[in-house]
Amino acid sequence: MAQHSFSNPVDGPIRPLGSPKAVGKYRVTAAFDQTDDDHKTPHKGVDIGNARCGDPILAMADGEVSFIQRSRGNPGVANIVRIQHDGADDVESGYAHLATIADRIVLGRRVTRGQVIGTLGDTGADACHLHLGMKLDGKEVDGWPMLAQNQETEMLKGTNPVRLFNKKGRLLGDNTRFRAGPSIREGVLEIYAKDTEIAPDFIVDGGSVGGSVQWYGTWGNTHAGKQFGYIHVSTVGPLVPIEIVAQPNA
Repeated sequence: MAQHSFSNPVDGPIRPLGSPKAVGKYRVTAAFDQTDDDHKTPHKGVDIGNARCGDPILAMADGEVSFIQRSRGNPGVANIVRIQHDGADDVESGYAHLATIADRIVLGRRVTRGQVIGTLGDTGADACHLHLGMKLDGKEVDGWPMLAQNQETEMLKGTNPVRLFNKKGRLLGDNTRFRAGPSIREGVLEIYAKDTEIAPDFIVDGGSVGGSVQWYGTWGNTHAGKQFGYIHVSTVGPLVPIEIVAQPNA
């Protein structure tokens, strides 16, 4: 599958499925292909919740409005906008359950990346959330790994930062120090036990530990609440995907 990266459909970072509700304004509340009591058949989109009705919804890429559906107050009917992206590949993004659709969003109208196309709502749903759909060559695929997440640059320390997406790992031993910065000299925010799960946002170079300078920057639970901090990579097992990217031709 071709590599794609699109901007966030909301105005802030989106935490992965299972992230604490207290961390961040938005989080994935239902994954692509998820099946549960709310989704009797595999869920063909990514639900983004933990937000307020009326928050702006943004176009993920330059393109043309290819489909509009309006609720017109009918229960069970969602406001939906779809955008056919510019580019050689056939990519279409869809935004469902909108409270409102912006006046300038009409069929065939061109939109730009980051343009407000509507507001977050609950039309055709039980709670405010965005159902984000993605099609590649006409086939529904998982859009979550394609999002170019906003970075917590005001919190980030260390050098040579690399953004991590859609990954998690477990601590290898007891008494792992979760620190305020990427150095053994910086204050300890919390001490974690073996098998504590983390979902790091970055890997950075920092202070050397056993010859390695690499640290994971991540959100974690501390006595002071949710805080951004650092765990040395040697104390974490191999990272694995939180969600698997759907392969269109599989």
